[in-house]
Amino acid sequence: MNYEYYKYLSSLSVNLEDLLLDPNNPRFAELGDNDMIPESRFDEPRIQSDAYEKMKSDRFNVSELRDTIKALGFLQMDRIVVRSWKCNTSEKTKYVVIEGNRRVTALKWLLDLHKTGKESFTDEQILNFSTLEVLLLDKGASELSSLILPGLRHVSGIKEWGPYQKARAVYMLREKDVSPQEAAQSLGLSTREANRLWRSYLALEQMKADEEFGEFAEPKMYSYFEEIFKKVEVRNWLDWDDGERRFRESRHLREIYSWMVGGYNDDGDVITPKLPEAKSIRELALIINDERALSVLRSENGSLSSARSRYDSDHPEEWTPVIITADDALKNMTVEQLKKLNQQQIDILTELKKRIEDLLKDREKLVING
Repeated sequence: MNYEYYKYLSSLSVNLEDLLLDPNNPRFAELGDNDMIPESRFDEPRIQSDAYEKMKSDRFNVSELRDTIKALGFLQMDRIVVRSWKCNTSEKTKYVVIEGNRRVTALKWLLDLHKTGKESFTDEQILNFSTLEVLLLDKGASELSSLILPGLRHVSGIKEWGPYQKARAVYMLREKDVSPQEAAQSLGLSTREANRLWRSYLALEQMKADEEFGEFAEPKMYSYFEEIFKKVEVRNWLDWDDGERRFRESRHLREIYSWMVGGYNDDGDVITPKLPEAKSIRELALIINDERALSVLRSENGSLSSARSRYDSDHPEEWTPVIITADDALKNMTVEQLKKLNQQQIDILTELKKRIEDLLKDREKLVING
């Protein structure tokens, strides 16, 4: 499948008031909103108002974009992508925003501020904010374009989607019978990464369906499942099955849920989560197959740190987990963290590199000398 959507894009001049924000924008999943609005209702004032207010929330940083446009004007070099609204019943043509909901929201916000007297713009500025050169997606393009076009931009673009939004996009593509390889390619991901996103999304959906823990299955919990699929020990302990699209070891799964969310004991006292953050899964992976350490974690007052202490005391010469933990920390360093390394941290890494090289050289000599 070849997604060459540039073939289906044509230039069009539109008025801002004829653009409909997408009420099914994948960004709204960050707010825990997965309800799909019927296409026929997109232009209803309440639905557009709800989408507008969601986009203005602090999570999407539209206020920063608004202030930039206010200062510099709206630069149309990177054009908004739209499609004709399928259910238009009025004489005036309306368009649904595929790519550019943040920019459209910022422009609408500026004009609202002008109308209420909180800002005052010149006629030239208002024209700049309201008359737009956009790219219209031809009807001949695939219905999947509403996922793929913004996906290509946001998975690694200016305003990156979060992991949950990427996962939801992969899931929705695969639900349209797009192959795993094509879903990954269309969003600019490796097949391996796209498959992990898909499994993690399904795992969160499985948690949503749980009678006891479903209410806690919010998008912010998604990262736990990503970590689980990165750790084969935990994944196997929960017995993931691709065919059934779920974890099959229900007893272990409910334990994991309880460790993730905490809760209350019989006396009404708060139980602190034993896995307080997603990266706790990495340490859990070290002890998950050790019954003595796991029994400590399962005890009423058990914690991950006490379970780890039990494991370390039982394996005094086992240095591999420590190295694995260090390796995980290094693999997960971001570009920004690398840029901010100070000289002391650089010296530590340099010394570690030298120590590893020396150890490997010593081992080689020992092997050669018998």
